[in-house]
Amino acid sequence: MPVRRCQRLIVLALSLGVAAAAWAEGADDLRFSASLGQLRDSNLFRLPSGVDPTPLIGRSSAAETVNITALGVNYQRSYSLQRVEFDVRVTDYKYQNFDYLSFLAKNYRAAWNWSYTPHLYGVLRTTRDQSLNSFVDFRGFNQRNLRTDDATEFDATYELDARWRLKGGLSRSSRSNGEPVTGESDYRTRALQAGVQYVMPSGSSAGFRIRTTDGTYTTRRTIPNAGLFDTDYTQTDNLLTATWAISRDTRAEFTFGHRNRSHPNYPQRNFSDFLGSASVNWAYSGKTGVVAAWTRELSAYQTADFNFTQTNRFSIGPVWQISPKTTVRVTLEHAIRDFRGTPAGIVTAQRRDTTNDASVSINWEPYRFLLLSASLQNSRRSSTAPGFGFNSNAINVSAQFTY
Repeated sequence: MPVRRCQRLIVLALSLGVAAAAWAEGADDLRFSASLGQLRDSNLFRLPSGVDPTPLIGRSSAAETVNITALGVNYQRSYSLQRVEFDVRVTDYKYQNFDYLSFLAKNYRAAWNWSYTPHLYGVLRTTRDQSLNSFVDFRGFNQRNLRTDDATEFDATYELDARWRLKGGLSRSSRSNGEPVTGESDYRTRALQAGVQYVMPSGSSAGFRIRTTDGTYTTRRTIPNAGLFDTDYTQTDNLLTATWAISRDTRAEFTFGHRNRSHPNYPQRNFSDFLGSASVNWAYSGKTGVVAAWTRELSAYQTADFNFTQTNRFSIGPVWQISPKTTVRVTLEHAIRDFRGTPAGIVTAQRRDTTNDASVSINWEPYRFLLLSASLQNSRRSSTAPGFGFNSNAINVSAQFTY
C-alpha cells in the first residue's frame, strides 16, 4: 500500500505541474496521439507442433487476430535546469477468436529530470506497465492473466570534478499477476544503490556500482511450507561498467558483475552467479548502422526442481534509412536459457530452452503527423523438457497519428 500511495502522489504532483505548465506556456510541447493496428499470430498459445489444440483451447487452431487501438498524451518541456516529461497511453486489445483475453491497458511514465546545480542532478520517475502474460511461460490457456509492473525511482549524480562522478539512488517496485505464473510470484521490492564513475576526455568511461534489494513475496505464503517457498529475500548486485568510444561512429558498452540472492527461512533457495552484457553500436554511414549485443541474465524461477534461470542472449540488428522518411530494421536473436538450482538437494530434473527470433520491420513517415509501420516475425523454441517447444509467425501493421 505505501508503494502505490507514493507512486500515486508522485504521478498526481507531476500531472498537476505538467497541466499548469502546459496551460501557462500555451501547450507548445503537449502532443496527442492515436493509433490503429492489427496483429496476426499463427500460434498465440505457443503450442508444440503436432498437438491437437481442441482439448486445450476449444478450437482447432491457435491462430489469432488482435485489433489494437491506442490513445496517448505526451508532454515534454525544459525550465532552466529542469525538465519535465509525462506520457500516458491507454491501449485497447481486442481478440477476435478468444475474446476472454481482451483487455484495456493503462500505462504511464512521469519523470522530473532535476538539477540543483550544473554539477548535482538526477531523475525522479514513476512508471506503470500493464500487459498480458505471454503464453511462452504461462500455461493457463483459458484464463486472461494480466501483469502490472509499477516502479518509482530516484537517482542522483554529483560531479566531483571534470572526471569523477558519485552516483546513488533509491527505488521501489512491485509486480502483480491476475493468475499464478509457474516459477514466479507477485512481489514488492525496495532497493538502494551507490557507485562511482570516471569519465575520460574521449567520452569513454569506467565505473562500479553496488545495489542491494529487499524483496517481499506478496502472494500468500506461510512458513513453514512443504514447497520451500520463502516470504522474503535479499539480493546484492556488484557491477563493473565501461563505455568505450572507439571512434566517432562506433561505441561499445560493457557490464560485468555478480548477483547473490539469499532467503532467510529456506537457504535451499539461495543462488549466486555471474551476469553481464556487451554491445557494439556501429554507425557505418549516416544512413546505415548495426548493433550487436550479448547479455547474461539471472532470474528467480522457483519450482520443485529449480531455483533460478540463466539466460545467454545474442542479437544483431542492422538498420537502413532508405530515405529521410523510411527506415528498415532487421533483428536476429538467439537465446539459451538454463534452469538451475536444486532446492531438494539432489538433481531431480534438467531443462534447457533454446529460442530463435527473427524479425524485419519498416517505418514510413509520409507526413510529420503520420507514421505507418509493418513487421514480420518468426519465433521458435526447442527444449529438453517435453511440451515446451513451439514455432510461431506474426505480422503486425499499424498507423499512428500525432498532433
